[in-house]
Amino acid sequence: MLVHYRRAVLDAVRHGFKLGRPFQNPEALLRVAVAVVAATVVGYLTNEPMPAIGAWFSGMGSLVPRRRNRVAISAASTLMLCIAGPLLGVWLHATPWLLYVLAFAGTFLGGLLLTIGVGPGMRVVIMMIMMVAFADISPDVTTGLSEVKWLAVGGAIGFLCHLLPPYGPRFAAQREAVAALYDALAADARAYARGQTPDQPWPLPLLTARQTLDAVPQRSRAAAAPLFALLGEAHRLVPHLRALESTVDGDPAVREARHTAAADILSGIATAVRSGKPVTDAPEHLPEPRPGEPLEATLRALGDLLDEARRVASLPVSRDAGASWQHAELTGPHALSGFLTRGLGQLRAEFRTDSPALRHALRLAFAATLAEAVGRATGDWGGLGVSSHAVWAFLTAAVVLVPTFGHTVGRAVSRSSGAVVGGLLGWALVMLPDDRLLHAVLVVVLIFGYLVLRSVGQAPVIICITAVVAYIGGSGASAWSRTVDTLIGAAIAVAVQFLWPTWHTDRLPRLLGEWTRCEARHLEAVVRVWADPTGADRDALAGLRHEARLARRRYQEAATEAASEPVHHRARWSGSRLAALSRATRELTKGTALLAAHLPEPDRAPVPEAAGHAEILHERLTRLATRAETGAASEAVPEVQPLELLALDPAAEPDRELFARVADAMAELERAVEDRRPEHGRHRLDPAAGAA
Repeated sequence: MLVHYRRAVLDAVRHGFKLGRPFQNPEALLRVAVAVVAATVVGYLTNEPMPAIGAWFSGMGSLVPRRRNRVAISAASTLMLCIAGPLLGVWLHATPWLLYVLAFAGTFLGGLLLTIGVGPGMRVVIMMIMMVAFADISPDVTTGLSEVKWLAVGGAIGFLCHLLPPYGPRFAAQREAVAALYDALAADARAYARGQTPDQPWPLPLLTARQTLDAVPQRSRAAAAPLFALLGEAHRLVPHLRALESTVDGDPAVREARHTAAADILSGIATAVRSGKPVTDAPEHLPEPRPGEPLEATLRALGDLLDEARRVASLPVSRDAGASWQHAELTGPHALSGFLTRGLGQLRAEFRTDSPALRHALRLAFAATLAEAVGRATGDWGGLGVSSHAVWAFLTAAVVLVPTFGHTVGRAVSRSSGAVVGGLLGWALVMLPDDRLLHAVLVVVLIFGYLVLRSVGQAPVIICITAVVAYIGGSGASAWSRTVDTLIGAAIAVAVQFLWPTWHTDRLPRLLGEWTRCEARHLEAVVRVWADPTGADRDALAGLRHEARLARRRYQEAATEAASEPVHHRARWSGSRLAALSRATRELTKGTALLAAHLPEPDRAPVPEAAGHAEILHERLTRLATRAETGAASEAVPEVQPLELLALDPAAEPDRELFARVADAMAELERAVEDRRPEHGRHRLDPAAGAA
C-alpha cells in the first residue's frame, strides 16, 4: 500500500507544480491593475495601505469564474470581501468562540455552494477569510472600523474601475459557454475528418452551457433567446454529428470534405457567438449526400440543422429578440429553471449521508476552523513578537483542501513552497530603506505580479501574496510567521484529507449503476415512441436525457479522479476494463441518441412489438445496474432482436441498423461489467478511462 501512496503523492506533486499560461483574461486584469494603481495613490496621499488591499480583493472576487454580468459580480464581491466580511471580523474580535462558530458555518456554506458553481462558493470562502483576518488583526472596534473604512474605499475604487471599457457583447459568460460548446462540436467533426473517433465527454460542454444559461434572470431570457436556441440546436446536432462516425468507410475525399465543412461551419458559429457578429468566414452549406449513401437522411438532417444554427447565431441579442420568436428551448420541454430555484434544489439534494459534496463541505469547515484555532494557540511564535497571524493557517487550509486527494496534496506542496519563497522575498524587501514612495511602488509591483501569474499555478501566486503581506507587515518576523502558518494550514488540510477521504475509486460501481438506471429509463421512453408514435410522451424525453447526461458526467469525473488515487489497486475493475466501460457507455449513449434523433413521425404506423422490447431493454439495463453496484450475478433476460422491432421491408433497413447499434452497445457494456479484474492483481488506472 505504501507503494501506491508514494506513487500517488509523487503524481500529485508533479501536477501541483504544473504551470499554465500567464495573463489570461487580460481585459479584466487591466481593470484590476488600474484600480490598484488608483487606490495606491489614495493610500500614498493618506498614508494608509488598506485602499490598495481593498482594490486588490475587490478585483480578486470579480476574477473568480462567473455566470452573471461583471458589474453585478463586482458589486457583490466588493460588498462581501471589503465590507461585510471585515465588519463581521471587527465585531467578533473579542468573542473567539462565536468567531469559530461563524467561520465553521460560513466555510461549510462556501464548500456546499461549490456544487452550484466555483464563483459563489469561492466568494463565500474568501469572505470568511476576510472575516477571520479582521478578527485577528483588530485590536479594538475603533481601530478595526477605521481599517474597514479604508478597505471599503479601495473596494469602491475597484468597483468603479470595473465599469471601464471595453464592454463587449451582452451575456458574455453565456456566449463563451455556448461558443465553447460549438468549438467542442467542431473539434469532433475534425476528428471524424481524419478518420478518428474522438474521445469527447459529450455531457460536459452541453451541461456547462445549460448551467451558464440557467444564471440568466427570467426577465432577460427573451433578450437571450438566440443563445437558448443555440443550446437547443446543439442538443439536436449532437446525435446527427455522431452519425458522421458511421460514414468513415466511404470515399475518403468526400468524407474529409463533408466533415471539414461541418467543422468550419461549427467554428464559424462559435466565433459569431463570441463576437456578437453574423457568421461570415464559413461555408454556406454542408455538401449534399449522394443518393443511397449510408444514413443519407441523417446527413441531410445534419445539413438542415447546421443551416438553422448558422441562422440563429446571426440573430441579434436585444431586448425584443424573443418578442416575436419563441424557441422551444424557452417554452418547451427544455425550458430551464431559474438560477435561484435550481441552486436551492441542488443544495437540498446534497443533504444526504452519501453525498461527496456534503462530506467535502464538512471537511473544509472542520479543517479551516481547526487551523484558525491552532494558529491562535501558537501565540507569538516563541517570542518573535508577531501576533494576529492565525488567519494564514485558516486561509491555507480553506484554499488547499479540495474534494480530490491529488489536488489537495499538490496544492499543499506548491503553496507551501511558494510561501517559503515569498517569505524570503518579503524579508528581503523589508530590509530596503523605509521610503513611502518606494513602499507604494513595490506593493503595486507585487500585486501586478499576482495578476499576471494568477493563472500560472499555485506556487507563483503564493509567492506574490506572501511577499505583499510580509512587506506590508513591516518585519522579517512577519514574513517567517506567515510561512510557518502556511505550512501548518497545508499540513492540517492534507491530514484531514487522509483521515476523512472521499475515494472516487469506491464510488465507481454506484455511479455506474446510477447512470445505467438513468439510461434504462431514457432508452425505454425512446423505444416506446417507436412503438406508438402517436400516443407516446415525447415531451418526457428531454428530462430523461438530461438526467442521463448528469449521471454520466458524475461517473466520468469519478473515473478520471480515481486514476490518481492511492487506493486504485482495490478497484473492482482494472484500468483496461474501466476504459472498456467508458467506451461501452459512450456507445450506448450514442445509440440511444441516434434512435432519439430518428423518431418516427406521429402519423407513422405503430410497431406494437417494440413495446415489449422496451420493457426487455429496461429490465436488462436495470439488472446490469444492480450487477455493477453489488457485483452479484443477475438472472438472464431475453435478448433483443433488432430485426423483430420493425416490419421487414426495405424502407425499414436504416431503422433496424439503429436498433442493432443499441443492442451491440448493450452487449458490450454487459461484457465490460462482467469482466472483473483478478483478485490480487495490481494495475495502474488509465487516466483517460473517464474521458471517453
